[in-house]
Amino acid sequence: MNDSDIRRIKLLAAIPLLFAVAAYVGQILTSTLISTSPLILLALNGTDPMLLLVAHESSIAGFLIVGTIRLFAPDLFLHRLGWEYGADAKNYLLGELGEKSFFNRSFNWLERNFPKAGWLMLFLLPGYPMCLLAGIVQMKRLPFILINLSGTVTRLTLYYCVSSIFDGPVGKIVNFINSYSLPFTVLMVFLIMFQSTKNQRKKLRNEGSSDS
Repeated sequence: MNDSDIRRIKLLAAIPLLFAVAAYVGQILTSTLISTSPLILLALNGTDPMLLLVAHESSIAGFLIVGTIRLFAPDLFLHRLGWEYGADAKNYLLGELGEKSFFNRSFNWLERNFPKAGWLMLFLLPGYPMCLLAGIVQMKRLPFILINLSGTVTRLTLYYCVSSIFDGPVGKIVNFINSYSLPFTVLMVFLIMFQSTKNQRKKLRNEGSSDS
C-alpha cells in the first residue's frame, strides 16, 4: 500500500472518526442538551443509551429524521472504504488498533460469517464494522443503502416505542440529569479522559508486545 492509498483511506475514514469525536462531545453536554435541545444531542451522539433518552424528549418525526441521518451518514464512507481497498483497508485499520484488540477479534468473526447471512447482519447491526464488511465483500451500493436504512429506521422506531413504554423510569433519569447538570458534566469529562488514557495505554502495550 503506497502513500496515496494511505491518504485516501484516512480521507474516507475522517468522517466516521469525526462522528466518533462528536459522540464524545455529546456525551459531555448531555445534561445541558437533553431537555433544551434533544435533537442536537442526538445529532452529536447516536449511541444506544442516548437514543433512549432523546426518544423520551422528542417527537417521533424529529427523532426518526435526525436519528436516521446521524446513524447512516458515516456508513456510506465506510462502505466505500471497504469497497475500494478491501483487505488492505481492513489490515491497515486493524494494524492501527492493535492485533489483540476487541475490534480485531470481532471483525474476524464477522468476516467469516458475513457471506452466509450478510444482509440479515447488516439489517440487525448497521454499525461501523458491518458497513466496512459490506464494502469488503462488494455488496452493491443500492442493496446496501436499502438494507442499512431499513435496519436503522426499525431500530429507531423500536427505541421510540420502548421509551414510551418505560416513560416513568426514563423520565426520572432525565430529571435526575437536569437536577445535577454541573456535577454530571464534570463527571462525564473525567470519565472520558480516564477512558481515553486507558485505551491509549492499552494500545501502547499491544504495540510493545507485537514488536517484541
